[in-house]
Amino acid sequence: LYNILMMEEKHTVVGCGAGTSTKTVLPSRDGDPTHKRVERCDNGKSIPDYLDNIDKFIERKKQLFSL
Repeated sequence: LYNILMMEEKHTVVGCGAGTSTKTVLPSRDGDPTHKRVERCDNGKSIPDYLDNIDKFIERKKQLFSL
């Protein structure tokens, strides 16, 4: 299900943990309801990198969802 939702780019998907991506689907900046804007952030691929930078990844997600 996760892979299908990620490929369609019609739904917001929250990834938690190393190697995941979060994607949010927002209205376009031009106001056209038929266009969508997709914003993404990833959590890094390796577990050590994720654990060493977890605060950075959390902050990026907070910023993404405050758009």
